[in-house]
Amino acid sequence: MKFGKVKTIIENNLSESVKDKKIFKENIKNFKKHILSDKSLSKLYVLYGDLTKPRGLSESAARIYLDEGIDWGKKLIRKSKIPVILNKVDENQYENIDKLIYETTNNLDELVVIRGSVLKILMQPIAVNENKVNIPISSMVKVVNNKVNEYINSLNEETKKEILSLLKEDKTKLNTDFLSLKEDTEKKLFELTLTETNIEVKEKLLKAIEKVKSDKFDILNYYEIKSLNKSLNG
Repeated sequence: MKFGKVKTIIENNLSESVKDKKIFKENIKNFKKHILSDKSLSKLYVLYGDLTKPRGLSESAARIYLDEGIDWGKKLIRKSKIPVILNKVDENQYENIDKLIYETTNNLDELVVIRGSVLKILMQPIAVNENKVNIPISSMVKVVNNKVNEYINSLNEETKKEILSLLKEDKTKLNTDFLSLKEDTEKKLFELTLTETNIEVKEKLLKAIEKVKSDKFDILNYYEIKSLNKSLNG
Protein backbone atom coordinates (compact mmCIF):
# COMPACT_ATOMS: atom_id res chain seq x y z
CA MET A 1 0.00 0.00 0.00
CA LYS A 2 1.38 3.41 -1.01
CA PHE A 3 1.72 6.02 1.72
CA GLY A 4 -0.60 8.47 -0.05
CA LYS A 5 -3.41 5.90 0.23
CA VAL A 6 -2.63 5.39 3.93
CA LYS A 7 -2.74 9.14 4.62
CA THR A 8 -6.01 9.49 2.69
CA ILE A 9 -7.67 6.70 4.69
CA ILE A 10 -6.50 8.17 8.01
CA GLU A 11 -7.73 11.67 7.13
CA ASN A 12 -11.08 10.40 5.88
CA ASN A 13 -11.60 8.26 8.99
CA LEU A 14 -10.80 11.17 11.30
CA SER A 15 -13.02 13.56 9.36
CA GLU A 16 -15.99 11.20 9.19
CA SER A 17 -15.82 10.18 12.85
CA VAL A 18 -15.42 13.64 14.37
CA LYS A 19 -19.08 13.67 15.52
CA ASP A 20 -18.80 10.30 17.25
CA LYS A 21 -16.45 10.67 20.20
CA LYS A 22 -15.98 6.93 20.69
CA ILE A 23 -15.07 6.19 17.06
CA PHE A 24 -13.03 9.38 16.81
CA LYS A 25 -11.03 8.38 19.89
CA GLU A 26 -10.37 4.97 18.35
CA ASN A 27 -9.22 6.55 15.08
CA ILE A 28 -6.86 8.87 16.96
CA LYS A 29 -5.47 5.83 18.77
CA ASN A 30 -4.85 4.09 15.42
CA PHE A 31 -3.26 7.25 14.01
CA LYS A 32 -0.80 7.35 16.89
CA LYS A 33 -0.13 3.62 16.54
CA HIS A 34 0.42 3.58 12.77
CA ILE A 35 2.02 7.00 12.19
CA LEU A 36 3.01 9.09 15.21
CA SER A 37 4.87 6.24 16.90
CA ASP A 38 7.27 6.08 13.93
CA LYS A 39 9.54 9.10 13.48
CA SER A 40 10.03 8.55 9.72
CA LEU A 41 6.32 8.04 9.03
CA SER A 42 5.47 11.15 11.07
CA LYS A 43 7.81 13.21 8.88
CA LEU A 44 6.41 11.57 5.75
CA TYR A 45 2.87 12.43 6.85
CA VAL A 46 3.79 16.11 7.20
CA LEU A 47 5.77 16.09 3.94
CA TYR A 48 2.86 14.75 1.87
CA GLY A 49 0.61 17.45 3.30
CA ASP A 50 3.08 20.24 2.61
CA LEU A 51 3.62 19.14 -1.00
CA THR A 52 -0.09 19.36 -1.75
CA LYS A 53 -1.10 22.77 -0.43
CA PRO A 54 -0.42 26.40 -1.42
CA ARG A 55 2.92 27.69 -0.13
CA GLY A 56 3.11 31.08 -1.86
CA LEU A 57 6.50 30.22 -3.40
CA SER A 58 8.14 31.65 -6.50
CA GLU A 59 8.61 29.25 -9.42
CA SER A 60 12.30 28.68 -8.71
CA ALA A 61 11.70 28.17 -4.98
CA ALA A 62 8.79 25.81 -5.71
CA ARG A 63 11.01 23.68 -7.95
CA ILE A 64 13.67 23.42 -5.24
CA TYR A 65 10.99 22.66 -2.65
CA LEU A 66 9.49 19.90 -4.78
CA ASP A 67 12.84 18.34 -5.74
CA GLU A 68 14.02 18.32 -2.12
CA GLY A 69 10.66 16.98 -0.97
CA ILE A 70 10.71 14.10 -3.46
CA ASP A 71 14.31 13.24 -2.60
CA TRP A 72 13.62 13.29 1.15
CA GLY A 73 10.39 11.35 0.68
CA LYS A 74 12.25 8.56 -1.14
CA LYS A 75 14.74 8.28 1.72
CA LEU A 76 11.97 8.14 4.33
CA ILE A 77 10.06 5.51 2.33
CA ARG A 78 13.16 3.31 2.07
CA LYS A 79 13.62 3.14 5.83
CA SER A 80 9.94 2.91 6.78
CA LYS A 81 7.49 0.03 6.99
CA ILE A 82 4.28 1.41 5.51
CA PRO A 83 1.26 0.17 7.48
CA VAL A 84 -1.60 -1.58 5.69
CA ILE A 85 -4.98 -0.14 6.70
CA LEU A 86 -8.08 -1.95 5.50
CA ASN A 87 -10.65 0.28 3.85
CA LYS A 88 -13.40 -0.29 1.31
CA VAL A 89 -13.05 3.12 -0.35
CA ASP A 90 -10.59 3.13 -3.26
CA GLU A 91 -9.39 6.74 -3.01
CA ASN A 92 -5.97 8.37 -2.96
CA GLN A 93 -5.86 12.16 -2.61
CA TYR A 94 -2.05 12.05 -2.80
CA GLU A 95 -1.72 9.94 -5.95
CA ASN A 96 0.49 12.50 -7.71
CA ILE A 97 2.94 12.63 -4.80
CA ASP A 98 3.00 8.82 -4.68
CA LYS A 99 3.84 8.66 -8.37
CA LEU A 100 6.74 11.10 -7.94
CA ILE A 101 8.19 9.50 -4.80
CA TYR A 102 7.66 5.84 -5.75
CA GLU A 103 8.65 6.57 -9.39
CA THR A 104 5.74 4.53 -10.75
CA THR A 105 5.30 6.72 -13.83
CA ASN A 106 7.28 5.66 -16.91
CA ASN A 107 5.53 8.06 -19.26
CA LEU A 108 7.51 11.30 -19.62
CA ASP A 109 4.50 13.35 -20.70
CA GLU A 110 2.53 12.20 -17.66
CA LEU A 111 5.48 12.97 -15.37
CA VAL A 112 5.72 16.54 -16.74
CA VAL A 113 1.97 17.05 -16.21
CA ILE A 114 2.14 15.73 -12.63
CA ARG A 115 5.13 17.92 -11.69
CA GLY A 116 3.48 20.94 -13.29
CA SER A 117 0.30 20.32 -11.32
CA VAL A 118 2.15 20.07 -8.01
CA LEU A 119 4.28 23.14 -8.76
CA LYS A 120 1.17 25.15 -9.61
CA ILE A 121 -0.29 24.39 -6.18
CA LEU A 122 2.96 25.24 -4.37
CA MET A 123 3.06 28.63 -6.12
CA GLN A 124 -0.51 29.53 -5.17
CA PRO A 125 -0.74 32.23 -2.48
CA ILE A 126 -1.48 31.15 1.05
CA ALA A 127 -5.11 31.72 2.04
CA VAL A 128 -5.75 35.09 3.67
CA ASN A 129 -6.79 33.61 7.00
CA GLU A 130 -3.55 31.57 7.15
CA ASN A 131 -1.44 34.55 6.15
CA LYS A 132 -2.85 36.71 8.94
CA VAL A 133 -1.78 34.32 11.68
CA ASN A 134 1.19 36.01 13.30
CA ILE A 135 3.47 33.10 14.20
CA PRO A 136 6.98 34.12 15.31
CA ILE A 137 9.99 32.67 13.49
CA SER A 138 11.32 29.69 15.39
CA SER A 139 14.35 30.18 17.58
CA MET A 140 16.20 27.63 15.48
CA VAL A 141 15.86 29.76 12.35
CA LYS A 142 17.10 32.79 14.27
CA VAL A 143 20.14 30.85 15.42
CA VAL A 144 20.88 29.73 11.85
CA ASN A 145 20.55 33.25 10.44
CA ASN A 146 22.72 34.72 13.17
CA LYS A 147 25.40 32.12 12.65
CA VAL A 148 25.44 32.62 8.90
CA ASN A 149 25.52 36.41 9.24
CA GLU A 150 28.36 36.24 11.74
CA TYR A 151 30.39 34.17 9.33
CA ILE A 152 29.64 36.35 6.30
CA ASN A 153 30.29 39.66 8.05
CA SER A 154 33.63 38.81 9.62
CA LEU A 155 36.30 36.20 9.88
CA ASN A 156 37.66 36.57 13.39
CA GLU A 157 40.96 35.25 14.68
CA GLU A 158 39.43 32.05 15.99
CA THR A 159 37.89 31.35 12.59
CA LYS A 160 41.15 32.02 10.81
CA LYS A 161 42.93 29.70 13.23
CA GLU A 162 40.47 26.88 12.53
CA ILE A 163 40.77 27.36 8.77
CA LEU A 164 44.56 27.22 9.03
CA SER A 165 44.30 23.97 10.96
CA LEU A 166 42.00 22.55 8.28
CA LEU A 167 44.62 23.34 5.66
CA LYS A 168 46.94 20.89 7.39
CA GLU A 169 44.46 18.00 7.36
CA ASP A 170 44.12 15.25 4.77
CA LYS A 171 42.11 16.64 1.82
CA THR A 172 40.66 13.25 0.85
CA LYS A 173 39.17 12.76 4.31
CA LEU A 174 37.88 16.33 4.39
CA ASN A 175 36.23 15.86 1.00
CA THR A 176 34.46 12.72 2.25
CA ASP A 177 33.32 14.56 5.39
CA PHE A 178 32.22 17.50 3.20
CA LEU A 179 29.88 15.31 1.12
CA SER A 180 28.38 13.82 4.28
CA LEU A 181 27.92 17.27 5.83
CA LYS A 182 26.23 18.55 2.65
CA GLU A 183 23.66 15.76 2.68
CA ASP A 184 22.94 16.16 6.38
CA THR A 185 22.68 19.96 6.11
CA GLU A 186 20.29 19.78 3.14
CA LYS A 187 18.05 17.45 5.13
CA LYS A 188 18.05 19.72 8.20
CA LEU A 189 17.32 22.86 6.16
CA PHE A 190 14.48 21.15 4.35
CA GLU A 191 12.98 20.01 7.64
CA LEU A 192 12.93 23.67 8.68
CA THR A 193 10.99 24.63 5.53
CA LEU A 194 8.24 22.18 6.49
CA THR A 195 7.45 24.03 9.72
CA GLU A 196 8.31 27.60 8.71
CA THR A 197 5.23 29.78 8.02
CA ASN A 198 7.03 33.00 7.04
CA ILE A 199 7.31 33.02 3.23
CA GLU A 200 10.44 35.22 3.15
CA VAL A 201 12.26 32.96 5.60
CA LYS A 202 11.14 29.87 3.66
CA GLU A 203 12.54 31.40 0.44
CA LYS A 204 15.87 32.07 2.20
CA LEU A 205 16.00 28.50 3.48
CA LEU A 206 15.35 27.16 -0.03
CA LYS A 207 18.09 29.40 -1.44
CA ALA A 208 20.40 28.09 1.28
CA ILE A 209 19.57 24.53 0.20
CA GLU A 210 20.32 25.44 -3.42
CA LYS A 211 23.69 26.92 -2.39
CA VAL A 212 24.59 23.88 -0.29
CA LYS A 213 23.74 21.56 -3.22
CA SER A 214 25.91 23.54 -5.64
CA ASP A 215 28.93 24.11 -3.36
CA LYS A 216 32.11 22.31 -4.38
CA PHE A 217 34.74 21.19 -1.95
CA ASP A 218 37.36 23.64 -0.77
CA ILE A 219 38.53 24.62 2.70
CA LEU A 220 36.35 27.71 3.03
CA ASN A 221 33.23 25.88 1.84
CA TYR A 222 34.05 23.03 4.20
CA TYR A 223 34.31 25.42 7.12
CA GLU A 224 31.08 27.19 6.15
CA ILE A 225 29.04 23.99 5.76
CA LYS A 226 30.45 22.61 9.01
CA SER A 227 29.49 25.79 10.89
CA LEU A 228 26.01 25.87 9.36
CA ASN A 229 25.43 22.19 10.15
CA LYS A 230 26.55 22.73 13.74
CA SER A 231 24.18 25.69 14.17
CA LEU A 232 21.29 23.57 12.87
CA ASN A 233 21.79 21.24 15.79
CA GLY A 234 20.48 24.03 18.03
